Amino acid sequence: MFADGGRIGVAVSGGADSVALLHALRQLYAKRPIAAVHLNHCLRGDASDGDERFVRDLAKRMDCDVLVRRVDVAARAQECRENLESAGRSARYEFFEELRRSGECGVIATAHTRSDQAETVLFRLLRGAGGTGLAGIHPKRRDGIVRPMLDVTRAEVLTYLRASGLKWREDSSNADPAFARNRLRRQLLPMLRQDWNPGIESALANTAEWALEEGRFWDDEIARLRLECVSETCDGTVLDVAKVRSLHPAVQRRLLHSALRDFGVAPGFVHIEALRALVVQQRGSGVAEVPGLTAERSFGAVLLRRRPVRDVPDYRLKLAVPGSVDLPVPGWGRLRTRVFDPQAGRGLYNQHKTTLLDWDRVPKPLQVRGWRPGDRLTLAGKLAPRKIGDLFQQHRVSAWLRPGWPVVAGGSGEGSVVWAGRFGLNDRFRVRPHSRRLLAIGISGPSGPKQASDASKELGGRTVAKD
Repeated sequence: MFADGGRIGVAVSGGADSVALLHALRQLYAKRPIAAVHLNHCLRGDASDGDERFVRDLAKRMDCDVLVRRVDVAARAQECRENLESAGRSARYEFFEELRRSGECGVIATAHTRSDQAETVLFRLLRGAGGTGLAGIHPKRRDGIVRPMLDVTRAEVLTYLRASGLKWREDSSNADPAFARNRLRRQLLPMLRQDWNPGIESALANTAEWALEEGRFWDDEIARLRLECVSETCDGTVLDVAKVRSLHPAVQRRLLHSALRDFGVAPGFVHIEALRALVVQQRGSGVAEVPGLTAERSFGAVLLRRRPVRDVPDYRLKLAVPGSVDLPVPGWGRLRTRVFDPQAGRGLYNQHKTTLLDWDRVPKPLQVRGWRPGDRLTLAGKLAPRKIGDLFQQHRVSAWLRPGWPVVAGGSGEGSVVWAGRFGLNDRFRVRPHSRRLLAIGISGPSGPKQASDASKELGGRTVAKD
């Protein structure tokens, strides 16, 4: 836990557990710089200030540095609409993170004990946690927080303090039944110990250890499966319905839990099951709501997103020839045009797929805009035009990829569709043997949503392929 070097920060409230931890680490790492880290929550007036003075004096006696911050946790809780416990915890961990980021501490040790672990597991079990939640308090977190005392009981802490002649402070709020954790510690656990299992504390802590090791295994397995089943796009996180459906329900739940956690959501069983039902249904579309997120299914994919998807402006841009314009649609890139002689050509635009049209037949002036309901495109070899909306269905383009789909139109008003993104050109303006001038329309950078097939090729559009 302390192999990386640097000053060791020890979270010290003044209570028994944190005093024991500071003293033990001072004995174990006599030559390492150690700092007592204290957050004054300003909740108990003179008593809170007394805790701060106690920690300062304790650090001085143990030849440790001291780092103190004062936060009005009550005001913070009111402002953030949190309870006092949650507001105090977030204030502490923000303080710890700042100390690590600034380099003042290489690692922060907190004094969570085996007794705290048991309480945490029971608390989460009562709230309906699954395997990941039952892992309880982790010994070492990725953000540099470590818990060296998770194998030590509260009774052993008190024995150590008395044997070492150490004093500590009692926080009166720890006896306040208004806090759920206090009721669990002082009422429920003693009843379970007396009536059900004298070793309840060890049983719960062992459950956490079991769940933690299983969680480490599943973390590796889910990371592997995510490469196959989950993709990140400019719209959000996309789940491959067929691949997720092929997994065992237990694996599905863990995979979906992982995807939701990426958004900072702590999903409950009900939310994961609502999302799973959307994924595993046999066909159709639909929407599931998860706190702070929306899950939308279209064809063979489910999109997880925070905000309305494809928040694209209603755009209409003049398209110069030759020239280029940045498309205001996520994932599309830059549209370029050029006119050249057929004999000039095959080397032009060889850095990306480019559709070629008969420039003399194309109506002018040109504009690029988002598609509109009613826009039509004549496919290669067809006499009748097709609605672009129908092409979305035929080529299974998900609903969230459609807003702002770029089309090039020629002529006045809405104009005739000349080119429609990855569906390619309008066959009315295709290159013919006698064409004298060719119009090249191409995309540089991203070439549009991957889910849309290479429609230019499939629908018969002439292209200059990448060498």
